[in-house]
Amino acid sequence: MLSAAKIMMSGITATSTVLFCDITPKLLVKIILPFIQINNMTCVCLIVILFTIGYVFASFSFRNVYIGLSGVVLNSAASGIGDVFLSTYSTRFSTKAMGSYMSGTGLASLFSSLLFALLVDVLNCNPKYVIFSFLPMPYLFLECYLLSSEGHSPGQQQESTVVVDYEVLSETPLSLSQQVKLSLKSTYIYVLTFIAVFSSYTINQSVNPVIEFSGYWSGKYFTFSQVASNLGSFMGKSSLSVFKLKRQLLFIPSLTALSFLILYCFEAVYHFINQFWLLLSFGVGYGFCSGTVITQALYLIQIEAGRNKRFAVCVQTFMGSFSVFFASVLGFWLEDFLR
Repeated sequence: MLSAAKIMMSGITATSTVLFCDITPKLLVKIILPFIQINNMTCVCLIVILFTIGYVFASFSFRNVYIGLSGVVLNSAASGIGDVFLSTYSTRFSTKAMGSYMSGTGLASLFSSLLFALLVDVLNCNPKYVIFSFLPMPYLFLECYLLSSEGHSPGQQQESTVVVDYEVLSETPLSLSQQVKLSLKSTYIYVLTFIAVFSSYTINQSVNPVIEFSGYWSGKYFTFSQVASNLGSFMGKSSLSVFKLKRQLLFIPSLTALSFLILYCFEAVYHFINQFWLLLSFGVGYGFCSGTVITQALYLIQIEAGRNKRFAVCVQTFMGSFSVFFASVLGFWLEDFLR
């Protein structure tokens, strides 16, 4: 959806409108869902239904922008439910499983943005039919969940014998106030996550739409910048299998992402970087910083939170969505200012 943002809006309003519609329902879901008990299968079916309807609606954005934005809202709600469900579901397993899950989210973003860029900007396919082509994806998600259930996956059964459920072992369950108090110990991590994710999404949806190149690459930079940042994000989200950052070093990739935001804002105004591929390489850089912070922060929280792990993970995913929401609100002003 974010890769198609500029085409969906067609100059009618800021591309941050798509980001706003993409993050607001997700943010609300992440606030409410942790306090509601929903059966796993019900949750998965709801995700599939919302995604299916959302893709159909989004494909009509080229006829009616408001119908298209309704599709973005439905996809956002499905994505929010999926984030909370999969993040808490991954806490049942070892950190290796969590790292694989984060790598998977990065690969999914990279694959979708790359496919959209190739089909629309290189092969000149109709964006409407490109969005339609993603319709089977929710059903692949359903199939993967069914195959990963305890009745079908020996690997999951093996993990379940290793991982300790802290809530079962605890003598008394933690109250909400206790969970909030324990989560405050990770404020440093939450703030750094906010900075990194905010910087990345602000560049992607508010600064990159302003940057243009002449010649063959005219009008194509935005979609390819999404591919570059998602490539970096995938690499960053896969970093857990290569290295583990210490808590006190997490600020390095976070502040580096903020530095990229400042650089891109100057580029949007003064156009001092006239090399298409150089700017895309910078996109890989800030995507890597953001993905690294997201994954390493989630790992650190799982290590530190103990039996408050599930609630702390929900707070972490909420913080990521809140930073995107803040970026979308700021984007309404920033995009016009940079133009």
